[in-house]
Amino acid sequence: MHGDCLTNELTRTIDHEGGKDMRVQLALSLPREAISVPLARHTVTATLSTAGVEPDCVSEVEVALSEACTNAVQHAVAGVTYDVMVSISDEQVTIEVVDSGSGFGQRNVSPDERDHWAEDGRGIVLMNALSDLAIFDSVDGQGGSVHLTKRLRWIQAAQRPGPAQSSQLRN
Repeated sequence: MHGDCLTNELTRTIDHEGGKDMRVQLALSLPREAISVPLARHTVTATLSTAGVEPDCVSEVEVALSEACTNAVQHAVAGVTYDVMVSISDEQVTIEVVDSGSGFGQRNVSPDERDHWAEDGRGIVLMNALSDLAIFDSVDGQGGSVHLTKRLRWIQAAQRPGPAQSSQLRN
């Protein structure tokens, strides 16, 4: 992996007294290589876990993200990067994976014709099942995007600090 192929921008805003709680944004530009999938997955799951999201919720996001990234690696144009944008707030995580591949419109198989034991196409089923909202957009031959939204469930003991605790964090 080349150093110039990976961009990781991290923004975290905590301003409890002003009404804002937490906002984390990640932007990854990854090579179309299998190793990029666990890199994206571990980056996002470490962020969610550290913030105090329930482990089951983190696992659901992890699987959905892995499927979206795997799709980009398998279908993007060779030698081209794909982008993963993640936004985490107190309420939800939104993930967008964009590639320059063939798009989603290459195969139209009705649910009745589908081989339920085949691996091809299972990622879309998983992303739909594990997300509150999954949108698949593409232009044939020009690429596709996967947009996932998931409401976050927080560990009760990991309540984000209130105004009194925020001042202690600054010391």
